[in-house]
Amino acid sequence: MKRTLAFAAAAMSVAFAFAGGVENKTNMSTGYLRNPSRNAEFQRPEAAFYNIAGTAFLQDGLWIEAGNQFVFKEYKHELNDDTLEALFNSKDIVTSASDTTTVWLYPDFDAVYHKGDFSVFMNFGVYAGGGTLNFDDGSPAIGEKLISAAGDAQTAAQKYAAAGKTAEAQKYGYAAQAAAGAAPDHSLKVNSITYGGEIGGAYKFLDGMVSVGAALRMVYGTQSMELTSSNAVFKQVNGGDTISYDAKATGFGAVFGAHARPIDKLDLSLQYSTINKIKYKVDNVDGNLADGMGIEDGKKFNTDLPACLGFGAAYNVIDPLLLSFSCNYYFNKQATMDSILGETDYDNSIEFALGADYKINDMVGASLGFSYSKQGTNDESNSYFSPVLNSFTLGGGVEVTPIENLTLTAAGMWVNYFDEDFDPFKLSKDLFMASIGVTYRLPF
Repeated sequence: MKRTLAFAAAAMSVAFAFAGGVENKTNMSTGYLRNPSRNAEFQRPEAAFYNIAGTAFLQDGLWIEAGNQFVFKEYKHELNDDTLEALFNSKDIVTSASDTTTVWLYPDFDAVYHKGDFSVFMNFGVYAGGGTLNFDDGSPAIGEKLISAAGDAQTAAQKYAAAGKTAEAQKYGYAAQAAAGAAPDHSLKVNSITYGGEIGGAYKFLDGMVSVGAALRMVYGTQSMELTSSNAVFKQVNGGDTISYDAKATGFGAVFGAHARPIDKLDLSLQYSTINKIKYKVDNVDGNLADGMGIEDGKKFNTDLPACLGFGAAYNVIDPLLLSFSCNYYFNKQATMDSILGETDYDNSIEFALGADYKINDMVGASLGFSYSKQGTNDESNSYFSPVLNSFTLGGGVEVTPIENLTLTAAGMWVNYFDEDFDPFKLSKDLFMASIGVTYRLPF
């Protein structure tokens, strides 16, 4: 039965990639949804994440920004193999599965204190993961593995029976029945969220032309999974209807950045985030079958946050119009992004973004931007449950300043993911995000 959940648990390693790389998240503020080109940000406190050196170019004062995103998604995988589909139909196993669980709480917070040439800052947000996946009606990916596990167990039972080892034959025979019974009768729920924060400072010099910044990054991750079946044999062998576990982890890293204004109206930025080594420890394992699958209390595995190199440029074409370009390169191959049971080997990822911010008048501004992400998937690494797909993103929004120093923001973003065949399934994903935020500056 060790193979039964190997694929289910592999979903945990790359779950909930909304925007960014395979694991890294870039939708860290309402501003990102308004315009995904953020790497040269120097006018708003969200620079505390996207361009830490840019915080040294903010107006003097204490800046506070908070927001929340609402994520409307559908993750889907369906069989793309006629022979396997016919087998599934004959056994009443689902041939496609989708999750449409809405994420209602996806917070972010930034604070920057700037005075003269110095700034100190902090931020908080969801650095990886982001919510829950529910496959209440089962999954063909789980069904395929359960059928395979049933076949392996039945073969082992016959082998032991031929050798006269009755106890072992009976054990594997029950295991085969449990797996076969759960194939058309199961549900899967996984949850993954990694909160993170940074604390650091920046300094501007050379008559305000250049700034540098550094920060310490801390993350805290949680994962959980429940595989449930009401099949009588499964419940008898497993000692209950659920196989589940929890896992928690902490990790640390650093961020270094530089911002330059070589000529008037042109801003350039460069930022490097080191790898965050994140080691999970398994706890609260439930189900007799869990141990045979390699799920056990105290087990450890790494799901690192890869290093990232970002470049940004912003040019103030005319006073009300700012054009920007951003590029992020994620070093996935340097990171270990495994799950409790599955190993992955992703190639590096890259994304590009272009955007425009236009100040309509003293009270209202509008923004629009788009990005393209090419993920590091290959023939061996992807996730059926939370597909990692190349995408095109379009975002837009408005900023309103009803009174001095107070800005309200609303934005929306649509992500067009490109379907991908990952034998024997077709993977697809649809996503729309909306966000609201508020920024306030206390002048000093």
